Amino acid sequence: MKIRVLFLGLGLLLLIGCNSSQSIVEPSVKSKALDALVAQKAFQIDLDWAYPLATGTLNRIATSGLLPPGSTASSISLIGNSNYFRMYGDSIVMDLPYYGERQLAGDYDTSKNGIKFKGIPENYEVQKNEKKQSYEISFLIRNDRESSRVFVTLFPDHIANININSSHRTPIRYKGQILGLTKNANIVIKD
Repeated sequence: MKIRVLFLGLGLLLLIGCNSSQSIVEPSVKSKALDALVAQKAFQIDLDWAYPLATGTLNRIATSGLLPPGSTASSISLIGNSNYFRMYGDSIVMDLPYYGERQLAGDYDTSKNGIKFKGIPENYEVQKNEKKQSYEISFLIRNDRESSRVFVTLFPDHIANININSSHRTPIRYKGQILGLTKNANIVIKD
């Protein structure tokens, strides 16, 4: 009888413990600041790392020593590399380096090697994850012949992940810091 009560008590504690892990995280000062940035649609992400799909070609490039110091085929440092993702109102401007393989033939113009976009994206959606106090933003961009689905995750500690799935390239993920933009930000888009 005592063993049965002991097991019942342990089982009850286990259920209570599992249930409490699914509770909503209380908003912090940083998460409230993130709420304001998303509501204003005025932020920038400075990217520090790129995480390409580690293919055989990227592994050969990594072993040849052509990647920046501290980088591997699946984790490339972007420190010192000019890159940005900016959102201001409905407009997005991004210029990201690309590491990976093209699946379909592209241009020979080396200025188009990265992932670049300037304009208003299609199918823009924002969802807040109340449990984690994070945001998930998704949209579609098109450049010339290529289209890409972009997923941006903004975390309350002001870290962001950007995942890009392209019609012509292998997938890539970026990680960086979220910064606010002022009203004087020079990214007004008129094409």
